Amino acid sequence: MFKTIFLIVLLVTTSLLNAQETPDENRDKIVAALEDYFFLEREAIHLHLDKSTFLTNEKIWFQGYVINRKTKKAFFTTNTHVVLYNENGNIVTEKLVYAYNGTFSGVLDLDPKWHSGLYYIQVYTNWMNNFSEDESSIFKINIINPQEGIKNYNKIEEESLDITLHPEGGNFINGIKNTIGIRVKDCRNNAPDNLEANIQNSNGETLKTVRLNSAGYGKFEVNPDDDFNKVSVTYQNKTITKTFTDKHGIGFALEVNNFSMEGKTIIKIKTNLATMSIFKDKKAYLVVHQDNKQFIYDLEINKNALEQTILLQNTDLFGGINTIRIIDNNQKEWANRTLYNAPKKEAPIVITKNGRKADQLEFVGYAATPNTNLSISVLPADTKSTAENYSIVAGLSINPYLSEPLMNANYYLLQPKRITNYELDLFLMTQTHPKYNWENIKSSKPVPNFSFDIGLSLKGTISQNIKNKSDHKVKIVSFKDQIIKSTEVNDKGEYLFENLIITDSTSLAMSTLKLPSFESVEGKINYQLLNRKKPFYKAFKPTVQCKEITAEKLSADLELPKFASEAIQLEEVKIEKKLTYQRVIGNSFLNGYKVDEKMEYIDLLSFIERNGFIVERRFGEATIYSRVNNTINAQRPTPLIVVDGRALMTQFEFTTMRMSDFDEIYLSSNALVPGMQNHTGIIRAYTKKNFKPGYVKADPNNVLIKEAFSIYPSFKNADYKSTNNTGFDYYGLIEWKSLIRSNDEGQFLFRITDYNKPEVKVIIEGITPEGKLIHDEVILEMK
Repeated sequence: MFKTIFLIVLLVTTSLLNAQETPDENRDKIVAALEDYFFLEREAIHLHLDKSTFLTNEKIWFQGYVINRKTKKAFFTTNTHVVLYNENGNIVTEKLVYAYNGTFSGVLDLDPKWHSGLYYIQVYTNWMNNFSEDESSIFKINIINPQEGIKNYNKIEEESLDITLHPEGGNFINGIKNTIGIRVKDCRNNAPDNLEANIQNSNGETLKTVRLNSAGYGKFEVNPDDDFNKVSVTYQNKTITKTFTDKHGIGFALEVNNFSMEGKTIIKIKTNLATMSIFKDKKAYLVVHQDNKQFIYDLEINKNALEQTILLQNTDLFGGINTIRIIDNNQKEWANRTLYNAPKKEAPIVITKNGRKADQLEFVGYAATPNTNLSISVLPADTKSTAENYSIVAGLSINPYLSEPLMNANYYLLQPKRITNYELDLFLMTQTHPKYNWENIKSSKPVPNFSFDIGLSLKGTISQNIKNKSDHKVKIVSFKDQIIKSTEVNDKGEYLFENLIITDSTSLAMSTLKLPSFESVEGKINYQLLNRKKPFYKAFKPTVQCKEITAEKLSADLELPKFASEAIQLEEVKIEKKLTYQRVIGNSFLNGYKVDEKMEYIDLLSFIERNGFIVERRFGEATIYSRVNNTINAQRPTPLIVVDGRALMTQFEFTTMRMSDFDEIYLSSNALVPGMQNHTGIIRAYTKKNFKPGYVKADPNNVLIKEAFSIYPSFKNADYKSTNNTGFDYYGLIEWKSLIRSNDEGQFLFRITDYNKPEVKVIIEGITPEGKLIHDEVILEMK
């Protein structure tokens, strides 16, 4: 048999090589269609979530990875939209996240009032609106409200069970054996175990029986001469039947096998005499492509070649999903099929214990490649909170090419073997709707109507009272985001700042400057922030409506984690002086004070003096200086003063306020402040909610940008009441690490909080500079 295949391959390959040396207008048209359709860059985005089942008292931590599908390497995307939907398709929260060098990190806050149920995270960019296909990424998660209980989405909904039949390659041809794929599922994609499918003729007689796998997939061979008519499956006391009607007299059957021979893919093409007669004056081509990358074979169409076998080395295929099509010289597609060519797996990451610091154990990891971007989730060894098993390998090399994402990816990809490769191929063979339709590819070309956003844009007008508007500039300053920029003003008084990287709650000081002296001119500056909320025109919508599931109260043998905030403790009465703003970025390094009744009567400037600053009072005004003089000129350094997140341009406003105006004050007299303003030391103050600055004239051009790029806070775990219970072991989180990068030797360090667990499960994902994908799961000993 192998000798026969080899001879066929040798003859076909020889003819293909000879044919490819000759110019072929039809082949050129196929190549041109693929090049045009995939000319615009396409992004693929994957989210590594800390887990996939959450309680409403927790947060969703994530790290995203963005690649250019053409190069498979990190892409320079910056503006990434992350949207969380409930199971009805309603937005419950959203973030704009800044990506750098192909990675981004963020957190989604949950609300204790949310209901238990399925939720969906959609990640997209504005650029993705240019394509007719949905290029966004969807991640299904389960959220549990402890007050309501758990919804069981794994229970089979018997009434919605359905059978899907799909001929391999898309055609059922007369006179030859055809391979038919079977899939049985309910409306939530659940499949019963141990199903058998009965293949029956028109009289209801069973021709053969096929056992389906645990995901509800199977396949069988049948000839139309066998009078094949339907497939029936019995589950419990119900029999489901599907009549097969998708029959074609002519065409090509396309069979693919890349799991039987190590490192090789067998492509078998079968047809009948009726099809051959149509192709007397036509040519047919076997096209293998991934996006615009392709290679094309001429096919022999004659009575001696009704069945052809082509043997390909997997190294000649593209890594990830390959699409195989049979196309004639009139650009008509006769068959299509997808297959997965697994790239060479990177050497696993090695992790060893490196010591202990306080309540944390330090580990050192070794990646096979240097300068690799990584993220790490640490969970109890018995966790049940990663049921969806999302994998970066599926997220970036499989799902972007499918209309239906691969679920339970770890089963197929974590430790691949022949049976799992076969079952993955069953999943691909039964894809009934290809994501990239050939009719669209050959007849259309995406147009860049939507921008590739890099940062945010600030647009507006200066005061209409200003004459000779083009003789002015608009200047913006933000100490928080270290922005000092100016831009031209046109004759209409319009200005535009582009590519700004501004975070949430950034205070911008805006001013109008007259040229050429650059003196400040009074006048209101109008502004609006552009491209912050870009809608996605393929927003997530539930595809199938199933019966509403009622949350079930927990049984005696099932626990959920308990949280300290759920209990009323006597110590809480004493936490009136707890610092509210201590977790704001940068405040943890400063000395924080809660302004209570006793402190309200302290003179503000005297308080500043006692905390390391120099205050000079003169003629009713005061100036605050740092005691540290780190300059070589005579100018004395002053501190950076920030009130309610707004950096003050002058000290006048702060020095005229009273201690009773403030709720909290954070300061350090020797903190270094980057920039050109000769600042040393920081004073950050937060006013009380009822504060009304009646004696300070506010600058109308000092504006607060409330919604911009989300700030990624340092990881802080949920406040678990106890970690010594099965609820925490099943659904708790131990540690989350993001934005890790290995050094030039591939080494990286991380710490895990010791929750007194003998073992933990560590899930590591990442991408190398060359675009190799990493997904490793290891059990670490903590003792």
